[in-house]
Amino acid sequence: MFSQPSSTSLNLSGSEPLPKSLFHFVFRISGWHQLWVSVISVAVFLLNAAPIEIQRRVIDTAVKGGAVRDILLLVTAQAVIILSFGLLKLLMNLYRAWIGESATRALRVAIDTRLATRSAKSRQDGNDAVGLSMIMAESDDVGAFVGSSISIPIVEIGFLISVFSYLLILEPRMALVSAAILAPQIVIVPLIQRAINPRVAGRIVLLRKIGSDILTVSKYGRDNQNDDDLNIVFDISMGIFALKFSMNFLMNLSYSVGGILILGLGGVLVVRGQTEIATVITFLSATGRVVDPWNDVVDWARNLAVSVVKYDLIVNGFARLDTEEDFASSR
Repeated sequence: MFSQPSSTSLNLSGSEPLPKSLFHFVFRISGWHQLWVSVISVAVFLLNAAPIEIQRRVIDTAVKGGAVRDILLLVTAQAVIILSFGLLKLLMNLYRAWIGESATRALRVAIDTRLATRSAKSRQDGNDAVGLSMIMAESDDVGAFVGSSISIPIVEIGFLISVFSYLLILEPRMALVSAAILAPQIVIVPLIQRAINPRVAGRIVLLRKIGSDILTVSKYGRDNQNDDDLNIVFDISMGIFALKFSMNFLMNLSYSVGGILILGLGGVLVVRGQTEIATVITFLSATGRVVDPWNDVVDWARNLAVSVVKYDLIVNGFARLDTEEDFASSR
Protein backbone atom coordinates (compact mmCIF):
# COMPACT_ATOMS: atom_id res chain seq x y z
CA MET A 1 0.00 0.00 0.00
CA PHE A 2 2.72 2.45 0.98
CA SER A 3 4.89 1.80 -2.11
CA GLN A 4 2.81 4.13 -4.35
CA PRO A 5 1.35 7.62 -3.81
CA SER A 6 -2.29 7.72 -2.77
CA SER A 7 -4.81 7.76 -5.62
CA THR A 8 -6.47 10.90 -4.25
CA SER A 9 -3.18 12.79 -4.37
CA LEU A 10 -2.83 11.94 -8.08
CA ASN A 11 -6.00 13.93 -8.81
CA LEU A 12 -4.36 17.29 -8.07
CA SER A 13 -3.80 18.93 -11.44
CA GLY A 14 -1.25 21.61 -12.19
CA SER A 15 -3.72 23.22 -14.60
CA GLU A 16 -6.23 24.05 -11.85
CA PRO A 17 -5.99 26.59 -9.01
CA LEU A 18 -4.98 25.23 -5.63
CA PRO A 19 -7.67 25.04 -2.90
CA LYS A 20 -7.83 28.36 -1.07
CA SER A 21 -7.55 27.06 2.50
CA LEU A 22 -5.05 24.63 4.01
CA PHE A 23 -7.70 22.22 5.35
CA HIS A 24 -9.56 22.24 2.03
CA PHE A 25 -6.27 21.12 0.52
CA VAL A 26 -5.81 18.50 3.28
CA PHE A 27 -9.13 16.79 2.59
CA ARG A 28 -8.87 17.08 -1.17
CA ILE A 29 -5.42 15.54 -1.24
CA SER A 30 -5.95 12.76 1.35
CA GLY A 31 -9.69 12.05 1.22
CA TRP A 32 -10.91 9.01 3.16
CA HIS A 33 -7.40 8.16 4.34
CA GLN A 34 -7.85 10.78 7.07
CA LEU A 35 -10.79 8.77 8.41
CA TRP A 36 -8.86 5.49 8.54
CA VAL A 37 -5.81 7.01 10.16
CA SER A 38 -8.16 8.67 12.68
CA VAL A 39 -9.68 5.28 13.57
CA ILE A 40 -6.18 3.91 14.22
CA SER A 41 -5.44 7.04 16.26
CA VAL A 42 -8.40 6.41 18.57
CA ALA A 43 -7.17 2.87 19.24
CA VAL A 44 -3.66 4.22 19.92
CA PHE A 45 -4.70 6.75 22.57
CA LEU A 46 -7.00 4.23 24.31
CA LEU A 47 -4.19 1.67 24.53
CA ASN A 48 -1.77 4.37 25.68
CA ALA A 49 -4.00 5.33 28.62
CA ALA A 50 -4.79 1.79 29.82
CA PRO A 51 -1.41 0.99 31.48
CA ILE A 52 -1.85 3.82 34.01
CA GLU A 53 -4.66 1.98 35.81
CA ILE A 54 -2.85 -1.38 35.54
CA GLN A 55 0.24 0.18 37.13
CA ARG A 56 -1.86 1.53 40.02
CA ARG A 57 -3.41 -1.91 40.59
CA VAL A 58 0.02 -3.62 40.60
CA ILE A 59 1.35 -1.18 43.21
CA ASP A 60 -1.84 -1.40 45.27
CA THR A 61 -1.79 -5.20 45.20
CA ALA A 62 1.88 -5.31 46.21
CA VAL A 63 1.48 -2.79 49.06
CA LYS A 64 -1.53 -4.64 50.47
CA GLY A 65 0.20 -8.02 50.25
CA GLY A 66 -1.93 -9.45 47.45
CA ALA A 67 -1.36 -12.67 45.53
CA VAL A 68 1.69 -13.04 43.29
CA ARG A 69 -0.54 -14.59 40.63
CA ASP A 70 -2.65 -11.41 40.44
CA ILE A 71 0.45 -9.26 39.99
CA LEU A 72 1.77 -11.54 37.23
CA LEU A 73 -1.57 -11.42 35.40
CA LEU A 74 -1.59 -7.63 35.57
CA VAL A 75 2.01 -7.40 34.34
CA THR A 76 1.22 -9.79 31.46
CA ALA A 77 -1.80 -7.70 30.50
CA GLN A 78 0.36 -4.58 30.55
CA ALA A 79 2.97 -6.24 28.32
CA VAL A 80 0.29 -7.25 25.77
CA ILE A 81 -1.16 -3.73 25.77
CA ILE A 82 2.29 -2.13 25.35
CA LEU A 83 3.12 -4.43 22.40
CA SER A 84 -0.26 -3.75 20.75
CA PHE A 85 0.20 -0.02 21.32
CA GLY A 86 3.67 -0.07 19.76
CA LEU A 87 2.55 -1.97 16.65
CA LEU A 88 -0.50 0.24 16.12
CA LYS A 89 1.59 3.38 16.58
CA LEU A 90 4.09 2.07 14.02
CA LEU A 91 1.25 1.55 11.53
CA MET A 92 -0.18 4.99 12.32
CA ASN A 93 3.18 6.73 11.83
CA LEU A 94 3.77 4.94 8.51
CA TYR A 95 0.25 5.87 7.39
CA ARG A 96 0.80 9.52 8.37
CA ALA A 97 4.14 9.65 6.57
CA TRP A 98 2.63 8.09 3.42
CA ILE A 99 -0.23 10.62 3.37
CA GLY A 100 2.24 13.46 3.93
CA GLU A 101 4.70 12.32 1.25
CA SER A 102 1.83 11.79 -1.21
CA ALA A 103 0.67 15.36 -0.55
CA THR A 104 4.20 16.75 -0.90
CA ARG A 105 4.69 14.95 -4.22
CA ALA A 106 1.32 16.14 -5.53
CA LEU A 107 2.06 19.75 -4.59
CA ARG A 108 5.50 19.63 -6.20
CA VAL A 109 4.13 18.04 -9.38
CA ALA A 110 1.39 20.69 -9.60
CA ILE A 111 3.89 23.54 -9.24
CA ASP A 112 6.35 21.92 -11.65
CA THR A 113 3.58 21.38 -14.22
CA ARG A 114 2.49 25.00 -13.93
CA LEU A 115 6.06 26.21 -14.44
CA ALA A 116 6.66 23.85 -17.38
CA THR A 117 3.50 24.83 -19.26
CA ARG A 118 4.05 28.58 -19.09
CA SER A 119 4.80 30.16 -22.43
CA ALA A 120 8.26 31.51 -23.18
CA LYS A 121 6.80 35.04 -23.23
CA SER A 122 5.59 34.72 -19.65
CA ARG A 123 8.80 33.28 -18.26
CA GLN A 124 10.58 35.49 -15.74
CA ASP A 125 13.55 34.59 -13.59
CA GLY A 126 11.80 35.93 -10.49
CA ASN A 127 8.80 33.67 -10.97
CA ASP A 128 11.03 30.69 -11.64
CA ALA A 129 12.79 31.38 -8.33
CA VAL A 130 9.44 31.46 -6.52
CA GLY A 131 8.46 28.15 -8.12
CA LEU A 132 11.82 26.60 -7.21
CA SER A 133 11.41 27.69 -3.58
CA MET A 134 7.89 26.26 -3.45
CA ILE A 135 9.03 22.92 -4.89
CA MET A 136 12.22 22.47 -2.88
CA ALA A 137 11.32 23.73 0.60
CA GLU A 138 7.82 25.03 1.23
CA SER A 139 5.95 22.04 -0.21
CA ASP A 140 7.81 19.69 2.12
CA ASP A 141 6.55 21.41 5.27
CA VAL A 142 2.97 21.72 4.04
CA GLY A 143 2.90 18.09 2.87
CA ALA A 144 4.27 16.84 6.19
CA PHE A 145 1.48 18.68 8.01
CA VAL A 146 -1.15 17.03 5.80
CA GLY A 147 -0.12 13.60 7.09
CA SER A 148 -0.60 14.50 10.76
CA SER A 149 -3.22 17.26 10.47
CA ILE A 150 -6.12 15.18 11.85
CA SER A 151 -4.52 12.21 13.61
CA ILE A 152 -2.25 14.12 16.01
CA PRO A 153 -5.06 16.04 17.74
CA ILE A 154 -7.12 12.84 17.95
CA VAL A 155 -4.29 10.80 19.49
CA GLU A 156 -2.80 13.37 21.83
CA ILE A 157 -5.90 15.33 22.88
CA GLY A 158 -7.83 12.07 23.23
CA PHE A 159 -5.09 10.69 25.48
CA LEU A 160 -5.01 13.86 27.59
CA ILE A 161 -8.80 13.85 28.03
CA SER A 162 -8.84 10.15 28.99
CA VAL A 163 -5.98 10.55 31.47
CA PHE A 164 -7.38 13.65 33.19
CA SER A 165 -10.87 12.11 33.33
CA TYR A 166 -9.39 9.05 35.01
CA LEU A 167 -7.40 11.20 37.46
CA LEU A 168 -10.48 13.28 38.25
CA ILE A 169 -12.37 10.12 39.23
CA LEU A 170 -9.40 8.80 41.22
CA GLU A 171 -8.66 11.95 43.28
CA PRO A 172 -10.33 15.26 42.25
CA ARG A 173 -8.07 17.54 44.33
CA MET A 174 -4.87 16.21 42.85
CA ALA A 175 -6.42 16.11 39.38
CA LEU A 176 -7.08 19.85 39.56
CA VAL A 177 -3.45 20.46 40.47
CA SER A 178 -2.35 18.29 37.54
CA ALA A 179 -4.59 20.22 35.14
CA ALA A 180 -3.26 23.53 36.51
CA ILE A 181 0.19 22.56 35.18
CA LEU A 182 -1.04 23.13 31.63
CA ALA A 183 -3.15 26.25 32.32
CA PRO A 184 -0.34 28.86 31.96
CA GLN A 185 0.71 27.31 28.66
CA ILE A 186 -2.75 27.81 27.16
CA VAL A 187 -2.05 31.56 27.44
CA ILE A 188 1.71 31.61 26.78
CA VAL A 189 1.88 29.39 23.68
CA PRO A 190 -0.61 31.30 21.45
CA LEU A 191 0.96 34.66 22.34
CA ILE A 192 4.47 33.53 21.42
CA GLN A 193 3.26 31.74 18.26
CA ARG A 194 1.50 34.92 17.16
CA ALA A 195 4.88 36.66 17.32
CA ILE A 196 6.57 33.85 15.34
CA ASN A 197 4.14 33.69 12.38
CA PRO A 198 4.98 37.05 10.70
CA ARG A 199 8.68 36.30 11.08
CA VAL A 200 8.21 32.96 9.27
CA ALA A 201 6.39 34.69 6.40
CA GLY A 202 9.04 37.42 6.17
CA ARG A 203 11.83 34.84 6.09
CA ILE A 204 10.19 32.90 3.23
CA VAL A 205 9.61 36.05 1.18
CA LEU A 206 13.24 37.10 1.64
CA LEU A 207 14.57 33.66 0.67
CA ARG A 208 12.43 33.75 -2.48
CA LYS A 209 13.90 37.15 -3.33
CA ILE A 210 17.43 35.83 -2.79
CA GLY A 211 16.65 32.90 -5.11
CA SER A 212 15.43 35.34 -7.75
CA ASP A 213 18.61 37.41 -7.41
CA ILE A 214 20.78 34.31 -7.79
CA LEU A 215 19.02 33.34 -11.04
CA THR A 216 19.58 36.82 -12.50
CA VAL A 217 23.25 37.15 -11.49
CA SER A 218 24.49 36.30 -14.97
CA LYS A 219 22.46 39.15 -16.44
CA TYR A 220 23.09 41.94 -13.99
CA GLY A 221 26.26 40.98 -12.17
CA ARG A 222 26.69 40.48 -8.45
CA ASP A 223 26.27 43.16 -5.79
CA ASN A 224 26.10 43.09 -2.02
CA GLN A 225 22.31 43.17 -1.83
CA ASN A 226 22.10 39.40 -1.27
CA ASP A 227 24.56 39.69 1.62
CA ASP A 228 22.33 42.28 3.25
CA ASP A 229 19.25 40.10 2.74
CA LEU A 230 21.04 37.06 4.15
CA ASN A 231 21.94 39.07 7.23
CA ILE A 232 18.27 39.93 7.66
CA VAL A 233 17.32 36.25 7.24
CA PHE A 234 19.87 35.41 9.94
CA ASP A 235 18.38 37.99 12.31
CA ILE A 236 14.84 36.73 11.66
CA SER A 237 15.88 33.09 12.20
CA MET A 238 17.60 33.91 15.49
CA GLY A 239 14.52 35.82 16.62
CA ILE A 240 12.36 32.76 15.84
CA PHE A 241 14.76 30.49 17.77
CA ALA A 242 14.73 32.85 20.77
CA LEU A 243 10.92 32.80 20.87
CA LYS A 244 10.69 29.00 20.43
CA PHE A 245 13.29 28.23 23.10
CA SER A 246 11.71 30.73 25.50
CA MET A 247 8.41 28.93 24.99
CA ASN A 248 10.08 25.59 25.73
CA PHE A 249 11.69 27.01 28.88
CA LEU A 250 8.36 28.27 30.24
CA MET A 251 6.66 24.96 29.43
CA ASN A 252 9.36 22.91 31.18
CA LEU A 253 9.22 25.25 34.18
CA SER A 254 5.47 24.71 34.55
CA TYR A 255 5.98 20.91 34.39
CA SER A 256 8.59 21.02 37.16
CA VAL A 257 6.50 23.25 39.42
CA GLY A 258 3.46 21.03 38.82
CA GLY A 259 5.38 17.89 39.79
CA ILE A 260 6.46 19.52 43.07
CA LEU A 261 2.87 20.57 43.85
CA ILE A 262 1.52 17.07 43.18
CA LEU A 263 4.21 15.49 45.36
CA GLY A 264 3.55 17.95 48.19
CA LEU A 265 -0.24 17.67 48.09
CA GLY A 266 -0.10 13.88 47.71
CA GLY A 267 2.28 13.56 50.67
CA VAL A 268 -0.05 15.63 52.88
CA LEU A 269 -3.10 13.55 51.87
CA VAL A 270 -1.24 10.27 52.56
CA VAL A 271 -0.15 11.48 56.02
CA ARG A 272 -3.74 12.45 56.82
CA GLY A 273 -5.01 9.10 55.61
CA GLN A 274 -7.09 10.70 52.85
CA THR A 275 -5.44 8.82 49.98
CA GLU A 276 -3.08 5.93 49.32
CA ILE A 277 0.56 5.93 48.30
CA ALA A 278 -0.35 4.02 45.12
CA THR A 279 -2.57 6.93 44.09
CA VAL A 280 0.24 9.46 44.58
CA ILE A 281 2.63 7.33 42.51
CA THR A 282 -0.04 6.99 39.83
CA PHE A 283 -0.47 10.76 39.69
CA LEU A 284 3.26 11.35 39.41
CA SER A 285 3.50 8.74 36.65
CA ALA A 286 0.44 10.07 34.79
CA THR A 287 1.66 13.67 35.02
CA GLY A 288 5.01 12.62 33.56
CA ARG A 289 3.24 10.77 30.76
CA VAL A 290 1.12 13.76 29.70
CA VAL A 291 4.21 15.89 29.04
CA ASP A 292 5.03 14.33 25.65
CA PRO A 293 1.41 14.30 24.36
CA TRP A 294 0.94 17.91 25.44
CA ASN A 295 4.21 18.90 23.76
CA ASP A 296 2.98 17.12 20.62
CA VAL A 297 -0.26 19.13 20.75
CA VAL A 298 1.74 22.35 21.10
CA ASP A 299 4.02 21.33 18.21
CA TRP A 300 0.95 20.50 16.12
CA ALA A 301 -0.54 23.94 16.86
CA ARG A 302 2.77 25.56 15.91
CA ASN A 303 2.97 23.54 12.69
CA LEU A 304 -0.64 24.42 11.89
CA ALA A 305 0.06 28.14 12.25
CA VAL A 306 3.27 27.94 10.21
CA SER A 307 1.72 25.66 7.56
CA VAL A 308 -1.19 28.06 7.08
CA VAL A 309 1.33 30.87 6.48
CA LYS A 310 3.37 28.75 4.04
CA TYR A 311 0.34 27.37 2.21
CA ASP A 312 -1.07 30.87 1.73
CA LEU A 313 2.27 31.93 0.23
CA ILE A 314 2.22 28.90 -2.10
CA VAL A 315 -1.36 29.69 -3.21
CA ASN A 316 -0.36 33.31 -3.85
CA GLY A 317 2.73 32.17 -5.77
CA PHE A 318 0.55 29.81 -7.83
CA ALA A 319 -1.86 32.66 -8.56
CA ARG A 320 1.06 34.89 -9.51
CA LEU A 321 2.14 32.39 -12.18
CA ASP A 322 -1.43 32.45 -13.56
CA THR A 323 -1.43 36.25 -13.62
CA GLU A 324 1.87 36.40 -15.48
CA GLU A 325 0.66 33.82 -18.01
CA ASP A 326 -2.59 35.68 -18.63
CA PHE A 327 -0.70 38.95 -19.04
CA ALA A 328 1.74 37.41 -21.50
CA SER A 329 -1.11 35.85 -23.51
CA SER A 330 -2.90 39.19 -23.87
CA ARG A 331 0.12 40.96 -25.36
